[in-house]
Amino acid sequence: MNQPKKKIYEKDQMTAEERLQAVIKLEKPDRVPLSMMLYNYSPFHANVKASDYVHKPRVYLKAIRQVYEDLGPWDIYYNINPVSKLTYSFAIMMWLLYPGDDLPENAMTQIEEFEYMKPEDYDRILKMNFHRADTIFRARMLPRFCKDVEGLGSIRLWYRLARELLKQRLFWSKDQRWWRKQGLAIQIGFQAEMPFDLFSMARTVVPFSLDLFQRPEKIRRAAMRLAPSFAESSIQISRSVGVPRVQCYCHRTSNSFISPRQFEDLAFPSMEEIVCRIIDADMTPILHCDGDWIKNLKVLRRLPAKKIILQLDGLTDIFRAKDEIGDRMCLFGDVSAEKLAMGSPPEVEEYCHRLIEEVGRGGGFILAAGCEIPYNAKPENLRAMVKSVYQYGYYQA
Repeated sequence: MNQPKKKIYEKDQMTAEERLQAVIKLEKPDRVPLSMMLYNYSPFHANVKASDYVHKPRVYLKAIRQVYEDLGPWDIYYNINPVSKLTYSFAIMMWLLYPGDDLPENAMTQIEEFEYMKPEDYDRILKMNFHRADTIFRARMLPRFCKDVEGLGSIRLWYRLARELLKQRLFWSKDQRWWRKQGLAIQIGFQAEMPFDLFSMARTVVPFSLDLFQRPEKIRRAAMRLAPSFAESSIQISRSVGVPRVQCYCHRTSNSFISPRQFEDLAFPSMEEIVCRIIDADMTPILHCDGDWIKNLKVLRRLPAKKIILQLDGLTDIFRAKDEIGDRMCLFGDVSAEKLAMGSPPEVEEYCHRLIEEVGRGGGFILAAGCEIPYNAKPENLRAMVKSVYQYGYYQA
């Protein structure tokens, strides 16, 4: 697919896609790129009902484009746009509560965690063939927590999934055409919860914590059984979308949940399998790493260098991460929700300047929020964030 040649700013020497590719390879681009994760912020900025935003695609498109026109420009469209709720449930594998359905009209979309996976499900996974194991497992679990497919037989379930994936795919195409026309790179071709993390959320914290001691080998082997299928599905969908990047959610793999030894022995093998398969397909894995990952960085250094984006959420010290793994992975982050919601523009600008100077030193850095830009972020703080990349972000030739 031809990439846009439009430059974001007059001083730019690269397109947004060229800039993104450079930082992934840890090369020094013309300037630091900026990504903005605005899904939950946009309806409040655009003053539309959150229920309309999540249920009506035209409202989503109007709201998020208004944010770009009011606050932009920036470089990377962080495309969290689940027009198909069933497809999003399939990717995240949690019970999603939506405004206007399960929540008040102007509430944020939420997740309710409950134990829908049982210990015997590990054994069922281990009996499955590697081919399509991840897809089949997800489909079997869906009726346990997703009302959209509750009570459906196998044929009707697969038909509903295929129809909803096509619906999401067509919407992605329409949405991304507009952003490419503005000159932006698209961040995500496919996104889903990694197998180990899926188990943790499906079992819930306490039962899964017991599993880590009572059946650790089953966890490791079950995650490995799903890993090849997870990677292949990710690659195929990303190719069809035309975006060579897969965002892998690692919500429960941090030291906030498991020990460094458990990470190395139980979670890392399947992660390594998935990451290497995605890289072998000439695509970029984006590891969305919530929680504190500092003690896991030594193990992450085993993954291929200059091929991966490591996305941090504020609990990992990104300045220390620069020293410990910045020579192997592109770092992504890390302006906190607290600063964006409660700070002042000078405070945000000062912190972004520090990130650019220290974490962006020599390249290999994408400026972004620590995970989500909060719904109550101050517009003037987001403008300060945008301003920082063209005020401080240009590298000397």
